[in-house]
Amino acid sequence: MVAKNSTEEPSLTILDPPRSVFRRKRFLLPFGVSAGVAVLGVVALFASGTVALPFRQITVVRAMMASKSVYFQDPEVRRILMAHGVDVRVTDSGGSRELARDKQNRVREYDFVMPSGQAAAELIRDRFGGRVFYPFASPLVLGAFREYADALVRAGAAVVQEGTDGLYYTLRMDAFVNELSLPGPGGPTDTWQQYGVDNRNQIVAQTPNPCDSYSGSAWLGLVAFAANGSTAPTEHTVLDVARRIKPVFEIEGLHGSGIGTTFFYPDGRTSAPVGVMYEHQYLAHQFATVARTGAHDAERVLLYPDAHHRTEPWLIAFSPAGEKVGELVRGDPGLRRRALELGFRLDNQDSTALTDLLRERGLPEPAVGGTEGFLPKPEDLETMIREVGRCPEIRVPI
Repeated sequence: MVAKNSTEEPSLTILDPPRSVFRRKRFLLPFGVSAGVAVLGVVALFASGTVALPFRQITVVRAMMASKSVYFQDPEVRRILMAHGVDVRVTDSGGSRELARDKQNRVREYDFVMPSGQAAAELIRDRFGGRVFYPFASPLVLGAFREYADALVRAGAAVVQEGTDGLYYTLRMDAFVNELSLPGPGGPTDTWQQYGVDNRNQIVAQTPNPCDSYSGSAWLGLVAFAANGSTAPTEHTVLDVARRIKPVFEIEGLHGSGIGTTFFYPDGRTSAPVGVMYEHQYLAHQFATVARTGAHDAERVLLYPDAHHRTEPWLIAFSPAGEKVGELVRGDPGLRRRALELGFRLDNQDSTALTDLLRERGLPEPAVGGTEGFLPKPEDLETMIREVGRCPEIRVPI
């Protein structure tokens, strides 16, 4: 009898997996998708140069400025500066001339300051020193609602610039100041209502207080230039001219430095239907309006004085960190491009850049006045400002 083989091949039994395994797989699936998205995000950050920011030392740069803070507070400008390891923290000075009037020498506590125009900047540089950078420029203009600009055309004080879709006008400063704004022997006679606008106020441009604001002091200088026969007042005539034009600035009171902002509010017509501002504020508004709606704002227009003043903000650096910002703003292509998109004009190296951007955004190019309106010498302008605005004296270096 043959014995039966007691050794049998082992069998393999396949069991159904428990439900908890499927639950784990379903749980891991969204995690895997999220991880994939995160990897793609890191790749994108690496390509943009931003991925290194958490591992790079960030230098905090302290700055003080007025209206030009809009540039350094712009998200794209901040992003580009952060990619270079720079975080600019801005303190609002309340007005460019507040910087020059600083009695506690706070200015030198900052890495850099940036007054809105060269007249105020010269006072600061002469008083506090520093290295100067010239990043961009912006002409002084009047923003106006269209019916007010058309009223000035009917009054003979403005003309529409041809080929600009009615967005830009040239303001005849001599007529605007001497024939419409300055009171005659019998007192003020010209009102907006006389030229077709439902407004009984006298014809003037609302202006920021020249004691604090560079735009206000520069406009005071342009009004004096027009009232003095297209000649800048001298030390011998400055007080007489200041007293003659003072009523123009007292008619509706002196405003704060925010006219270039409130003008673009929905109720801007009630606060400043015609107001002194910088060209870049208007162009930035139009760029944003076109991007948002596909069309420009047709009810707000610009008046360019025929005796123009080109304001040039100076970046005055007091530390190596401030100098680094000045060099970046002057030299980085992304920062220069963003300055254009915020309405600023670049230097002669890129003299056609704003024209090209306007064309790209479907906006016409304005014609800036051909005659320069010369401001009085700094010490003479200070005399006028104190007379008109009753403000504290700024010590002018000799």
